[in-house]
Amino acid sequence: MTDFRGEMERPPESDHLSVVWTRGKGCAELSELLDEAPQRIGGGDLTAECIDHRADLLVARKLPPGSFDLVNVAVPIDFQPEKVTRVVAAVGGGPHSLLAAAVAARLGRALGVPAEMVSASVPDDERAASAVLAEIGSSVPDISGRVVEVESVERLLEGLDEGTLVVLGASGGSWLRRMLFGPGARLRRTAQTGVVVVRSAPDRVFRFMGEPVYVAPLREATDTLRFHDQRILAVAEEGRLVGVVRREKLIGAGSTPVGSLMEEALFVRVDGTIEEAYELEPDFGTDPIPVTDHEENLVGGLSLPVG
Repeated sequence: MTDFRGEMERPPESDHLSVVWTRGKGCAELSELLDEAPQRIGGGDLTAECIDHRADLLVARKLPPGSFDLVNVAVPIDFQPEKVTRVVAAVGGGPHSLLAAAVAARLGRALGVPAEMVSASVPDDERAASAVLAEIGSSVPDISGRVVEVESVERLLEGLDEGTLVVLGASGGSWLRRMLFGPGARLRRTAQTGVVVVRSAPDRVFRFMGEPVYVAPLREATDTLRFHDQRILAVAEEGRLVGVVRREKLIGAGSTPVGSLMEEALFVRVDGTIEEAYELEPDFGTDPIPVTDHEENLVGGLSLPVG
């Protein structure tokens, strides 16, 4: 058994997590532990509501359809927070393990109980499991890591006390198949105070953008240089992005309007991924990248690096 407690320097976790939740058993209770002021949503467009609230995490009664990957999701199952004495994240090499560990750490702090992540290894070979713990541990604070040698996934959480809350990543396939047949179903039967199933999503632009930074097309080049120091700047008219202008075009242009000097707009969508935004880093550097909705309205500015 290997313990990674305190061995690695970890970046501080943000104190703020924007959580939204939908109606369902345990959803309100879980969301209130993850965020001091969670917002209830429902009855409208789920995508639009998550964007409007700049949501980092959606707490829902079930996992949304597989095509929904806008925000991270957490689903409480038989959640009994008043009985929890320990939080354990079952982690491995899957895409949701980092989120599982982060949620477990946050729940441990909120409930005032120990939190740990457990990774399984085959007998006499714990290298892969240890590497997983080390990688996750470099990003998630306040959680210990432990490798457990097991012969099958059913025995990963064997021996946990009755007060253990388990956090685990969603597996593939349909929701019904995961509930009835997946490894997660076998692990859930081990937990006496409930399970939180999590599914991670790519970082999206709306979570990191700030207020839009722009100039009107009728503004003169000289005035633009006086009030803005960006190398490249959004040009907007009546709220719509109509182009971008580069500082090199403004220098020496005197009273020429910006609209005569601008070029085709470069931008990212509000629901686009951060990876897509980085494709524009050679043009913008740290200057705000224009962010638009799907009607070309300028709704924000994204400064790199983020995440």
